[in-house]
Parts: sequence; C-alpha cells; structure tokens
Amino acid sequence: MKIEKPVTMGCPQGSCSGPGFWNILHNLLLNMNFSHRTRVIAFADDLLVLTRGKSTLGAENYANQDLKKIENWARENKMHFNENKSNVLLVTMKTRGDNRTLNIYLNNKGLEQVSELKHLGIYFNSRFSFNRHVDYITGKCTPIIKMLAKSAKLKYGLGHRALKVIYNGAIEPILTYGALVWEKALTKQNNLRKYQRVQRMMNIKIAKAFRTLSY
Repeated sequence: MKIEKPVTMGCPQGSCSGPGFWNILHNLLLNMNFSHRTRVIAFADDLLVLTRGKSTLGAENYANQDLKKIENWARENKMHFNENKSNVLLVTMKTRGDNRTLNIYLNNKGLEQVSELKHLGIYFNSRFSFNRHVDYITGKCTPIIKMLAKSAKLKYGLGHRALKVIYNGAIEPILTYGALVWEKALTKQNNLRKYQRVQRMMNIKIAKAFRTLSY
C-alpha cells in the first residue's frame, strides 16, 4: 500500500527524510548575516541566540535586531518560533546598575526574563555558578539509588559486580553529563559535599558495607 501526501511547509515529523530536510532548512538560518556580536547555536530544533554588548541596552538592541531577522526568516519559510517557550537570560558579573529588565521581543511579544535557564539538560544562571545544576543531578540520582537499596542488602540481593555495572551505566552518566561546562562548581565545598553524598550512598551498596562507614 502506498500513500502520498504533499508537504507545503515545515518538515514531516517522524519521517525518514525529516531530519535531513530539517538540517538543510535550519542550516540556512544558521548562515544568515547576523550582527558581529551575535552567535546562533542549534541542536535539533532548539535554537540558542547569544548576544553580547558593552551594556545591557546594547545587548538588548543587538538581540532584538537579530531576533527580527530570525522572525522574518521563519515567516518566509512558513515556520513559527514559539515565543511562549522562549526565554531571556541576562549573564553579567555586575552586582548593580546594569542589571535591569531586558525588553526582548519575538513575534512582537515580549519574552519572559528568567533567573535560570535549562538548556540541553544543564541549568545556567546569570553568574554561571551551576549550583542549581548540582542540586538537579544529585536529586536525580538519589531516588535511583534508594530504589536499588531494596534489592541490594548486605547479605542478599544484587552482587558487587551487578551494582558496579548499574553504577557505570545509570548513575555515572548522570553525574558526569556536561561536566566540562560546570565542573568548576565542585570547587565549592557545599556543592562537593552534595556530590560526595550521592557517591557514598552508591559506594556503600557496591561494597556491601554498613551505613556508618566513613566517606
């Protein structure tokens, strides 16, 4: 049985050729003539627009100019970027004076300015401290380890080798995902202790040791 359907806009989602068509289409956007202070990065259908300026006002102006270009490109290609799913994050080391609210627009609607932003599984904030990300990954690992605890008792249940395989395959990838970006956050003792707490919970299970064992 053969079915044909004409496609007049976008790329058919779930089709074999969809990713290839999307790469060709998206590549045109990435190669547009943006201002020299703007860099556009894409991953699948996620688009990140990075704009820098000597002041927040300057960055705001450049961002609005380049977002207008993106908006026009989308209209010409019968596409639409959702302004309700788009946010603005101001990254600055200044503590006062220049930390005002940014007026950034997409589709003639103001974008919400947030204090932190999750991009590709990593939490960013205005100072790149990554404290929130450490809380996120340690909080994600703890329930998994507690579930394993039900079948990894001292004298029965999963053995050392099986637990080590689970750690390497399920826990370690979560703990190390994107580490090149946020690893300096572990130089703070508070973040390091959270990380070590998770490692200790799993190491005790693997070693079949008592909970009173020191780190």
